[in-house]
Order: sequence, then C-alpha cells, then structure tokens
Amino acid sequence: MARQKDVTVNGLKITLQSVSPSWYYDLADRMGITGDTRKTAKYFDELICNCVIAPSAVAASGMGYFDEQDDLKTAEELVKEIESFLREEKQPRNGSKTGATQ
Repeated sequence: MARQKDVTVNGLKITLQSVSPSWYYDLADRMGITGDTRKTAKYFDELICNCVIAPSAVAASGMGYFDEQDDLKTAEELVKEIESFLREEKQPRNGSKTGATQ
C-alpha cells in the first residue's frame, strides 16, 4: 500500500503518496537527472502528477498548475518535499525503526 503524507508548501495544503523506488529511479534516468542533459520541467511534472493526490487541480495539471499561477518557488519546494517524503525511512509495523537494536 502506498504511504501518504499531508504537507503544506507556501500555504498550499497537499497530500502526497509514495511511488516505488524503481519507478522513481526510472523517472530520474528518463529525464536525465543523473546525466548531462536534464529535462527538469518534465521530471517535476511527472513527479507531481504521480505523487500528489490532493488538491486535484495540482494532481491533474502537474507543472501546468504552477505555470498558470506563475509560481516557480512553490513548484520547487513541492518537489523537494516529494523527494524528501520518498526517502523517509519506512517504519515497520511494530513501530520500531528498521535496524534498531532492542
């Protein structure tokens, strides 16, 4: 089941959902994020469309939403929030951290 998290970015309340690590790395490779030729706008768009589930206008429009708002700052901060969320350590069902000794 996908993890979810509510965040607020520049006053905009957003609900995120996780994607698989394979999907995330495939996206980064396809968009050249790890290489010399980057497709940053497409990377942002796909990441937003696949990880944001609310508000629906952001989820459906991706970067188009921020283009209409003329809001580069919120788009950048949202992508940072998404990447941070995807890298969060997943908590095991018993509530203890992975690898912790008891």
